[in-house]
Amino acid sequence: MTPAITTSMSKVPTPEIAMDQGFASALGRVSAISSEGKVKQAAEQLVATALVQPILASMTRTPFREGPFAPGPVEKRFMPLLHRHLSDRIVSSSNFGLVKALTDQLTPRPTVEVTA
Repeated sequence: MTPAITTSMSKVPTPEIAMDQGFASALGRVSAISSEGKVKQAAEQLVATALVQPILASMTRTPFREGPFAPGPVEKRFMPLLHRHLSDRIVSSSNFGLVKALTDQLTPRPTVEVTA
């Protein structure tokens, strides 16, 4: 009987294994975020979606966007995606007081019992 031949190809991960490893690393990054970090992320998403995105949308709806300046079909289709991306970047890159207030209100505080 001949011994099994091992090649360098046997060490190359299959696409399924590579996907599982990528998924596991993504899960590790998500679970590494503290609960306060998760609350801050949720507050940033809320402010971006409820406040900044509508402001950006109203800025692009002007009466001057008619005739030759009217948006084309691609611009109409992808402008909401651009607004979403910009609002996420605006909120995460600046120090919004509303995000801090929401984070403070939603973060559980340790309770102290006072007994007399």
